[in-house]
Amino acid sequence: MAATHLLGLLLGTEEDWSAAFEQLLSRAALDIDHGGQRHRYASERITIEPFNLRAQPRYALVIDRLAHWYYVPREWLKKIALMDDVYLLNNPFTFQSMEKHAAYCAMIRLGLKVPETWLIPYKQPVDNVRWPYTAARYNRSFDLEEVAEAIGYPLFMKPFDGGAWVG
Repeated sequence: MAATHLLGLLLGTEEDWSAAFEQLLSRAALDIDHGGQRHRYASERITIEPFNLRAQPRYALVIDRLAHWYYVPREWLKKIALMDDVYLLNNPFTFQSMEKHAAYCAMIRLGLKVPETWLIPYKQPVDNVRWPYTAARYNRSFDLEEVAEAIGYPLFMKPFDGGAWVG
């Protein structure tokens, strides 16, 4: 039986590179025999939505073209690298490494008890001209109350990138 490896494309405003990659991958129709097993490849554009630190990704590899300016996917990339052994093209740890989210992922991987933790996309847009296009194309709508129900009460909400939050 063939194993299909899903390649995730984490994209911003560019369309030319991603469309060319998808077309080339489709035309190549890779079907490789290795170690007595068939390997096939497909790609998918990744959407941005709330995620649970313990959720299992579907991707074998993620090609990142977005996380250098958008923190939610950057933190998700760190999580899938630390916890799920997903290969990454473009290392999110080179952008920053002090957020509590990445530390939580490392602690979970080490077997420490960490409460149910999710990262939620921005409510207010970031100050970046690429934001409107990227958000319209890839951000999925979500109901914050549904996320809270999935986490359970009581719960704490904090910014991912700082301390001393009040509110």
